[in-house]
Amino acid sequence: MSLLRVWLVVSWLMAFTGAAHGAIPVREMVAAQVMGADSLRAHTLSLLGRGDVAGAIDYWVVTTGKDAPAWLFALRTAFDASKQVAGSCQGVARSIHAAFTQLGGRPELVELTTQDRAMFRYILFKMPDGRDLNVSTNGYHVLVRMNGRAYDAYTGVAGMPWAEYLSRLGARSELIQKVIEALPETP
Repeated sequence: MSLLRVWLVVSWLMAFTGAAHGAIPVREMVAAQVMGADSLRAHTLSLLGRGDVAGAIDYWVVTTGKDAPAWLFALRTAFDASKQVAGSCQGVARSIHAAFTQLGGRPELVELTTQDRAMFRYILFKMPDGRDLNVSTNGYHVLVRMNGRAYDAYTGVAGMPWAEYLSRLGARSELIQKVIEALPETP
């Protein structure tokens, strides 16, 4: 629900409940706040789904009148090209998971490991421009999956369909997928 709609609902409630000359009844005020919070989360999530992190941050600031939360700034950093290096996956996954959770999503942490990590340690990702980048040099990678899409530093904020993401991975060993509850301290 847009802010204009929330304002119209609150104005209507004030006019027709006799609250125009006094305080807004608590029940209506709480309802308007919940609708506004849900709208804020939904619209922020839709901007992120389109790959517009800067727009999501700006929308948050304009809508709330406050600075964007740290988890939203961390999400922007998670998709920075500087994070497209082996070894940064846990911090990236942590930031993405936290942001999607804050916005009411149900993200999963997915651990990818090579079948024999001692022997087959490299996992590569084929970028859309044809470059192969190291995702892992120790046979371990973790990323976020939500609504059938993969999210990590290599996918960009809009993510990538899960099947496409897996098709872009390369390793000299079978990759084993496992949904995990939390990130381990060390891979």
